[in-house]
Amino acid sequence: MPRLVMVGLSHHATPLEVRERVAVEEPAWRRSAPTGLATLLLSTCNRVEVYAWVDGRTAGVVRSLSRALAHATGVDQVELQPHLRVLTGHDALLHVVRVTSGLDSLVVGEEQIRGQVRAAVSGGAVSPALRSIFDRAGEAARRIRSGTTLGKVPSIATAGVKVAQRALGRDLEGSLAVVLGAGVMARAAIESLVAQGARVWVLNRTPTNAERIVAHLGAAVRIGSLDDLPAALRDATLVVGATASRLPVVVRPLVEEAIRERGQRPLVLLDIALPRDIDPTIRGLAGVTVIDLDDLERECPVNVDTRHAEQDRAEALAIKETDRLAEWLRLRAVSPAITELRTYAETIRTAELRRSAARLRGLTPEQSAAVDALTAGIVNKLMHGPTVALRDAAARPGGLGRSRTRILRVLRPPRGRTG
Repeated sequence: MPRLVMVGLSHHATPLEVRERVAVEEPAWRRSAPTGLATLLLSTCNRVEVYAWVDGRTAGVVRSLSRALAHATGVDQVELQPHLRVLTGHDALLHVVRVTSGLDSLVVGEEQIRGQVRAAVSGGAVSPALRSIFDRAGEAARRIRSGTTLGKVPSIATAGVKVAQRALGRDLEGSLAVVLGAGVMARAAIESLVAQGARVWVLNRTPTNAERIVAHLGAAVRIGSLDDLPAALRDATLVVGATASRLPVVVRPLVEEAIRERGQRPLVLLDIALPRDIDPTIRGLAGVTVIDLDDLERECPVNVDTRHAEQDRAEALAIKETDRLAEWLRLRAVSPAITELRTYAETIRTAELRRSAARLRGLTPEQSAAVDALTAGIVNKLMHGPTVALRDAAARPGGLGRSRTRILRVLRPPRGRTG
């Protein structure tokens, strides 16, 4: 059977300074992807993973994907290799289900990942097989989330806002909060800040894009361009970085200038972008607190006991959903074999009818139709047993290949014979 392969890295074992260097977008991946191999890139703030649907041995494919990922990101393969994780077969399927449902996220259960997965599937040249797997994983994620309280767990952006509030030592009501960017994470941050009563100012290179994501919030949000960043750093209590920039947007000289004008007012810089929006050398400046993705992983504000209990339930559901997905793939794989068997049987039936054509010439049209229906019925009955056997075998891991070969050997006569 074909197998799913995943090669990639994530926040679990790869530090932020490596993840931001490996962040790659779809066009760059397509230019480097192995020729003739169906792949899917999932690149988010916490992971860069490539999936492939492989018919045959996987070792060579893993090497090709690793080399292509190094080439696409510009990171030497020797440096990249220790950080890469490889999953195949059932393990890769379970990983897809866990990722899509938010179980593998920095903030366990956050829902932004579902939109990111959908964007990855729709944004690239994805094969039908990979599309089907991720569509099914999306359905599984909905069932997992509806069966637990994971859907109530805050997003990374919401968790970041809570950590920022803790760093300030007060809530954000009435305070000016600036959000940089107009993507999924920026929108989540904006909604969380509005809910906290903050005055929100969104800065983006293309202000019209920012206007679209905040239209449902009415007049609660002000829109500007990144040219307004110096003024924002001077006046804001909190600045959230969530752009798709390849280079830092908030650089040290800008912050140092803002500090001189701010007096003693504290400034919190929350960076939920990858690559980072906030220059890491800013950390340590007097009066400035920098919170990045690694900080969020250490300080996630979700109640630990509740999270663990719900996560255990969700993990059990993920295993069941993965088994269901694996069985569906095995049944999908057996369909060509069933078609092959039935086509072969139909070939024999039509050949025998042609050989008997002279003897059947005197039949009326009604009698000819009855003979055709009779022989078709016999074929259907004969094929019922092998069809059920193949489907039953497909429902058992490892049972498909042996059963398919055995059934074909029994039904097929030596080459050159038709019955």
